Amino acid sequence: MRAQALSKEYNIVNDKKRMQTIKIMAATLTVIMLIVGIILALRESVPVNFTVIGIILFCIALYIVFTIHELIHGLLFWVLGNGKLKTSQKKGIVYFNCPDQLFSKWQFNIISIGPCVLLTLILVILALEFPGDVVAIYLLIVAHSALCIADMYTMKIVSSAPKKAKIADTKEGVIIVSEK
Repeated sequence: MRAQALSKEYNIVNDKKRMQTIKIMAATLTVIMLIVGIILALRESVPVNFTVIGIILFCIALYIVFTIHELIHGLLFWVLGNGKLKTSQKKGIVYFNCPDQLFSKWQFNIISIGPCVLLTLILVILALEFPGDVVAIYLLIVAHSALCIADMYTMKIVSSAPKKAKIADTKEGVIIVSEK
C-alpha cells in the first residue's frame, strides 16, 4: 500500500503578516548592523565621505549584488535540481525558481543560504583588499544581509518540516510535501 502525500503551501510573498515579519526582521538587522558599523568607524577613525558619484556607484553596486545573489540561487537550483530553471522579473530584479522539482530539506536550505554565505564572504574579502572603500562595502554587506532575511525565513519554514519532507519552490514561497 502506497503512502499518501500531504502538502502544505507557504505563500510568503503574498502573506501580509509573513512579509511584515520579514520586513521588521530586516529593518532590525539593518539598524543593529548600522549602529555597530558607526561605532566601529568612529572608534577606528575610518574616513567617510559621500559624493554624488559615490552614491550613484553604490546604487549600481547594490543592484549588481542583488543580481549576483539571484544568479547564485539560479546556479544552485541548476546544480542541485534537474536543470530546468524558470526566470521571472519583479521590480527590475531577475528571480529564479525551479518549478515541478522536489528538493530534500538539505538541498533547499543550501539553495536558500548559499547566496548569503558566498556574497558575504566575497564582500568581506573585498573590504580587506580595498580598505579605502570599507564603508561602502560594509553598507553593501548591510543591505545584502537585509535581503537575505527572506531566505533565512524560508529556511526556518523548511527546517520545521518533517525529516523526509520534499520541498518545491514556487514564485511566492514553498510547498512542503511529506508522507502521511
